[in-house]
Amino acid sequence: MKKMKVLHVGYGFTPWRGGGLINYAEDIMREQVKHGYEVFYFCSGRHYPLFRFPWLKRWNRDKYTIFEVINPPIYHGGDRGTIFDLESSEIEQFFTKVVDEIKPDIIHIQELAGLPSSLIDIIVSRKIPSIMTLQDYFLLCPTLKLFDSNYQNCLDFENGKKCVICCSRVNENLLLLMMNTFLYHLRKYKVYRLVKYLYLYKNFLKEILNKFENIKGKNKNIVENRKIHFSLSEFFSLRRTKNIERLKKIDLLIAQSHKVAKIYKNFLGLDEKSGKIITLHLTVKHVESIIPRIIDKIQFPINFGTLNGCTSISKGAYFMLETIKILNKKGLDKYFKLHIFGGLFDGIKAEILSFSNVVYRGPYKVSEINKLLENIDVGIIPSVWEEAYGYVGIEFLAKGIPVIGNNIGGIPDYTIDNFTGFVNYDNSPEGMANTIERVISEPNIIKILNAKILEHRNKIIKTMEQHFYELDTIYKDLIKKTIK
Repeated sequence: MKKMKVLHVGYGFTPWRGGGLINYAEDIMREQVKHGYEVFYFCSGRHYPLFRFPWLKRWNRDKYTIFEVINPPIYHGGDRGTIFDLESSEIEQFFTKVVDEIKPDIIHIQELAGLPSSLIDIIVSRKIPSIMTLQDYFLLCPTLKLFDSNYQNCLDFENGKKCVICCSRVNENLLLLMMNTFLYHLRKYKVYRLVKYLYLYKNFLKEILNKFENIKGKNKNIVENRKIHFSLSEFFSLRRTKNIERLKKIDLLIAQSHKVAKIYKNFLGLDEKSGKIITLHLTVKHVESIIPRIIDKIQFPINFGTLNGCTSISKGAYFMLETIKILNKKGLDKYFKLHIFGGLFDGIKAEILSFSNVVYRGPYKVSEINKLLENIDVGIIPSVWEEAYGYVGIEFLAKGIPVIGNNIGGIPDYTIDNFTGFVNYDNSPEGMANTIERVISEPNIIKILNAKILEHRNKIIKTMEQHFYELDTIYKDLIKKTIK
C-alpha cells in the first residue's frame, strides 16, 4: 500500500518552545512515523539578529522532515499578541514550494502562530484535504485565550478596540523571539548554566542583541508604518472576520474539548449539530510513563498540588491566592498543604509564600511528573480562562489523583463529580475553598475517587497509539470524500 503522506503546519519545535501544544504535535508526528507514515512539518521558527531576511531551512528529526521558516516576518507574541498576520508573501512562497514538492495526501494544521492564515487559501487552491486541531483561540484572538486586559473572558472585542489594549506589548515580540533563539543555542551547546552564573542572563542577552540593531525601535517602526494604512482596531476587526472566513474553508476542524467546539461553532455561525467541527480529546505521550498509585491511607495535612496553576493570572495565580486566604482564615491551614509546581507569578509570589502551608516546588520537566506527584493526594486546576483542555488534569488522573477544577473550558470533560473529582461550578475562590474544605472534612473520599479512577483508567487515559488510529480513520475518510 502507498504510504500516507501528511504535512503538518505549526509553530516551532522543542526545546525552542515548550507547552502542551508543541508536545502534542511532535508526539503525533513521531507516532505517525512509527506506523509507516511519511511525515513533514512546516513551521515558523527561529529569529536571528543578523541577516534579517527570511529563509527556509530543511532539516530532519525523529525520521520526519522539518521545513523551518527562519526570521519569519510575522512576530508571534503569544499572550503579548500578534499583529499583521493575515498575509506574508515570503512565507506564502515558501509554503507553496513545499506543498508542490512533497504533494501531501492531507495537510494537518496544528496552529498558525507566526504564520499567515492565507496559507489556508493556498491549501484550498490545491484541493488538498485539510484538518485543523483547535487547541486555543488564536485565529479568533491575537492573544490566544479570549481573555481581556481586565482579566475577564472576552465576550465582546468591541470591533478590535480591546485587541489594541491587549496587544500593547507587541513591540517586545521580536526581541523576545531572538532571546529565545539565543537561549536555545546556549542550552544546545551546554553553556547556558555558565552564562546564567556569570550574568543575569536576560540582561546579558539584551545587551548582545541591542548591539546588533535597535530591535525594539525597528519593531515599533514596522507597527507604525502599517498603521498608515490601518488603524490597529480596524486591523483586528478585519483579522477576526477574515480568519473566520478561512476557518470555514478547512474540511474538518477538530476541537480539543466540547467547550472549544461550542465557542468556535458560535463564532463561525454553525449549528450545534454541524459536522464541520468535531470534538476529539487529544493526548500526549509522556502520560503513558506516569505510573498510577493506590491511595490507601490519608494523613493530615492533606497534600494538594497544582501544575502550572500559579504561573499567570489566566492560569489561576490570583484565584489560588484568594482560595488559600479563605481557607487559612477559617483555621484550616494545619489540615492541608498546597504544593505549587511550575512557574510562580510575581504578583502573588511574596504573599502566597508567606503562608506556612504553601510549598513552592519550582519549574519541572515532563519527565519528572511521575516522581513529583508521588505524594500528592488531590490536584487543583484553577484556570480562569476558557482552558482548551488542560493536560495537567490528565497528568493528575494518570497518576490516580482526583482533581478539583473550575467549570470552564475543557476542564469538565475529564473532571466529573464523584468520579474523577469535583467541579467548582461557580468558578469562584469561595467555591474552590468550599470544595477543598469538603475534602478535608471527608478525607476518605480521596481513596474512593482514587479507586474509581484506577478502575476506569484505561478509558480515562488515552495512549498516543489509540489517538493515532483515531486520526488515521479521520484522514482516510476525508481523503475518500475528496476523491469522490
